[in-house]
Amino acid sequence: MRIALVGPSQSGKSTLFAEVAEAGGSSVHVSGAEASHLAVIKVPDERLAWLADLYKPKKVTHAEVELLDVPGLDLTNEAARHHSRTHWATMRQADMLVFVVRAFADDTVPAYRGRIDPAADVDELLTEMIFADLDQVTARIDKLAAAVKKPAADHAAQQHELELMTRIAEALENEQLVSSAVTGEADEKLIRSFAFLSRLPAVVVVNCGEDQLAEPGGEVRSLPTLWLSAKIEEEIAQLPADEREAFLADLGVQEPAADRLIRACYEQMGVVTFLTFVADECRAWSVPAGTDAVTAAGEIHSDIARGFIRAETVAYDDLREAGDMKSAKAAGKVRLEGKHYVVQDGDIISFRFNV
Repeated sequence: MRIALVGPSQSGKSTLFAEVAEAGGSSVHVSGAEASHLAVIKVPDERLAWLADLYKPKKVTHAEVELLDVPGLDLTNEAARHHSRTHWATMRQADMLVFVVRAFADDTVPAYRGRIDPAADVDELLTEMIFADLDQVTARIDKLAAAVKKPAADHAAQQHELELMTRIAEALENEQLVSSAVTGEADEKLIRSFAFLSRLPAVVVVNCGEDQLAEPGGEVRSLPTLWLSAKIEEEIAQLPADEREAFLADLGVQEPAADRLIRACYEQMGVVTFLTFVADECRAWSVPAGTDAVTAAGEIHSDIARGFIRAETVAYDDLREAGDMKSAKAAGKVRLEGKHYVVQDGDIISFRFNV
């Protein structure tokens, strides 16, 4: 899963990226003429840590996500807007967006458009993405309109796509979501390759001051919203590990930014995690919610899916309460599930298979 951090200049986005990347134990890859940073982040998971402590494996493997720091967007004039649009292609490669906007006051850091207004910043970014999608759709409509005038074996398919794109254009012109114009699985397949920006799942991070942490604001534009201070997170990262928890507690913050951000992204994307312990490795695996057992087995290896027999499954909470697998089995908490079982977040699974 690739998560793109986007936001206006001076929002503190790159500071947040650096802190999350460092906390996730990542090295940062820089590409392009303008700084574009990509980090692979180990997903923090206390369940995996507990399982590893129980079984003492030689190897512990976290689930991972890619975090992309898109250069700050400036939409204040046409030249700046044109330059910002060069980043659309990069953003379309992401699976979801995190809007990083500013709520902190600092006279030494010029505010974007001279304002401190998180909601207005998110509105501006969303509107610009709608325009970008509309440009994409309009170009496709022009091409299809010309194509349907000529005899072709796929004329019916072209006509259907033209009708769909026309509906999408009308929705975007009315600042409605692309999904409002999509009526079935066939439409879903058609639009998948377009990677519309305004259709990507999104989370808002409001970069606030220390005085705002105790009583953060609510959601911004009905999107899941995290209020945090990139500056404070930077200070926390410089503390010895044994002092960080107490520092966070003094601020009324229970978790560091990396943990909160990744969990919010997982929830918004509809991603769940299951755990395995095989031989000398404990490992976390991330799959879309609703994934069945045989598909989850295929994430580990295609042979396991091909020869799937059963999934020996126990919920993390049940295993932790029991203390170990032997006790969990004695308490009747370990189940044998078939290929159609829907994997739940926190399931600990041992796949039985034969090939």
